[in-house]
Amino acid sequence: MQGNEKMVSSDQIGAFEDLFRQLAEAFAKEGRVGGDLASAALSNADLRAHRRRISQSDPSAVLDVACRLTDSLPMSRLVQRCMPLLDWTSWEGEGLSKQVSRKLYTTELLGPDGHLPCENVRVGLLVSDVHTDYPISSHSGEETYMVISGTAEWTVGKAGYVPKRPGELIHHPAWTPHGRRTGEEPFLGAWRWSGDLDLSTFSVV
Repeated sequence: MQGNEKMVSSDQIGAFEDLFRQLAEAFAKEGRVGGDLASAALSNADLRAHRRRISQSDPSAVLDVACRLTDSLPMSRLVQRCMPLLDWTSWEGEGLSKQVSRKLYTTELLGPDGHLPCENVRVGLLVSDVHTDYPISSHSGEETYMVISGTAEWTVGKAGYVPKRPGELIHHPAWTPHGRRTGEEPFLGAWRWSGDLDLSTFSVV
């Protein structure tokens, strides 16, 4: 892998490969073109092209709590094992308050800004601290989340908030308002964007 300043163990590389494989399998079951794109990109990614940047945030304390939850998917342990390979930042967007932003940690695994380059889809991870109300927002990209750990409440379109548990998929069509809030549990999820990949189109409604 390229761009690493620290030695990377074979266990970490193996975990990275396993994480990509399991995410590819999960998004392949989505039944949408965007899910198929994400699955193919994850399956065909050349992990030797891994690129590293300096992390701007450290989600390890929140992630540790999330991954100890009894209903966490086994994938959560892979995320923990991959931590030395992942660079995290607090998610920021138009209209998102700093109070909320500093409780959200994201990393792009694959995409234009990802650890692995890809021009037609973005795939990443997001960790949300407890009692975080991610406001109603929208963006140009079509998006699907998969819950890996922690039950969070979601709203899409004009629907009310509904609890979503590990293993469930939540789809956000392009420009559809959606939001998420956590209660007593933190949240770990995987996301993929397809279509228009311009992150600057994000805004709070």
